[in-house]
Amino acid sequence: MSILGLLLGATSCEKYLDDAFINPNAPTVVSPELALPPIAANMARGIQFDARIAGSFVQYFTRTGAGDSFDRHGYLPNSDTGGELWRMHYYALGQNLNNMIRDAKAQGKEEYVGVAFSVFAWSWLNLTDYHNEVILNQAFDTSRLTFDYDSQEDTYKQVAAMCDSANRYLDIAAKKTISAGFAEADAYLYGGDLTKWKKFVSGVRAKLLHRYSLKSTYKPDEVIKAVDAAFTSVDDEAMVKFKNSAATADEANFFGARRNNMGTYRQSEYFVKLLDGSILTEKDPRLAYLLKPSDDKVFRGIAPNAGEATTLPNNRKTYNFFGTIATIAPVVAFDQDVNSRSYFKNNAPFPIMTLAELQFIKAEAAFIKGDKATALDAYKKGIKANFDMFKKYFTGYENFTDKQVTDYINSTKISPVAADLKLNQIMVQKFIALWGHGFMETWVDMRRYKYSPDIYSGFALPNALYPDNAGKLVQRVRPRYNSEYLWNVEALRKIGGLNPDYHTIECWFSKP
Repeated sequence: MSILGLLLGATSCEKYLDDAFINPNAPTVVSPELALPPIAANMARGIQFDARIAGSFVQYFTRTGAGDSFDRHGYLPNSDTGGELWRMHYYALGQNLNNMIRDAKAQGKEEYVGVAFSVFAWSWLNLTDYHNEVILNQAFDTSRLTFDYDSQEDTYKQVAAMCDSANRYLDIAAKKTISAGFAEADAYLYGGDLTKWKKFVSGVRAKLLHRYSLKSTYKPDEVIKAVDAAFTSVDDEAMVKFKNSAATADEANFFGARRNNMGTYRQSEYFVKLLDGSILTEKDPRLAYLLKPSDDKVFRGIAPNAGEATTLPNNRKTYNFFGTIATIAPVVAFDQDVNSRSYFKNNAPFPIMTLAELQFIKAEAAFIKGDKATALDAYKKGIKANFDMFKKYFTGYENFTDKQVTDYINSTKISPVAADLKLNQIMVQKFIALWGHGFMETWVDMRRYKYSPDIYSGFALPNALYPDNAGKLVQRVRPRYNSEYLWNVEALRKIGGLNPDYHTIECWFSKP
């Protein structure tokens, strides 16, 4: 069976959303307090797991060996690789969220209902951004063994409806006494702060509204309004936290050395050039903070599909994100990852949504509107927010000073006067700020702008594309193999999912 659960409709009104989560096949009541912590953990796992796919498409990461399918904009046939977001949404989150909504309503715990709708909205958005067509109208119908796919346009409508329901229940909860245990259950995200959950919903809505940027119906003022209602400081950011120590590796950061999921991944040549002054002609203070140079003190990255030459002298080889040249065995103790960078510490939090991301969305919306003064202000705030996030949450290889940050932002090479601000400056700085966590958002942006080097200064495509692409660039990831390609073949056939080049078909959001 592809998906378990109950019926969820794309065109449903709020009343339907409120009443649709009663599953006669799962009558057992589970305390919402027990469901929320694993939901937070799976939000991070889903993004981080498939970051190795999307991160390769946008050239945040590359592999040490040549010929990697994802470096070449391809896929792995007969494999679940790239299917973690699918698993996250329909399995790890879906039924847990359904149960939380049902049980919290029965118990009068509206705060959990609001949080569940918030996470569901976020998850539907990420799922369709990644795959385009997904199973929506029949998604949680337990009477079915096969499931039809629905359009991205309808899925976006569902995200909007779930944002509305989230706000409704969060508002109800804010007027009542919060149930005992909510703050502890929400410890891995917002610690029970409903105001921050409301801001999170506004952030999801801003991202959703900005998906229409190429459509005639795009409304930049609504995007700006949603951003302004969202995060106002890095204290509002959605960060999934990990323990300072852990009994098992699964409790550690997915990117950390202990779990060793990034051993053969390296910083891309493109990302290094954005920071070292090769492209922007201004050295970025984040260079030595995020990345480690080779032993000869030169910062290097690897081009996609090129790999790293085995004959390269050791002092010129690139380090992985754990600060090691060779692929290493999982680290046992947390205090052994002292060389790891920022997001790659065993106990480093993982950003789900950040102030910088939203400020750059505002900057682009204002730019499209023609309000360059607002665009420049949000652009500079976006850069500053990324530095502020590092200072608050992360440890780097070499720390930057406040003066370095101010000098960088105020450099005329980075921040021109408003009249001279260019779209590619906004998108390149957003690309930099989202490195290491904002993989899905960046991939949405790159597809909207057709991977253009006019927008992403200095960006170059791989030296060879995956053979099935027929010369086309990747636009979507195939649904999860072990559910869809084994059990739901006829539904896939209807949307072209069996075609060798299915992954190169443009998404709805990237079309006018």
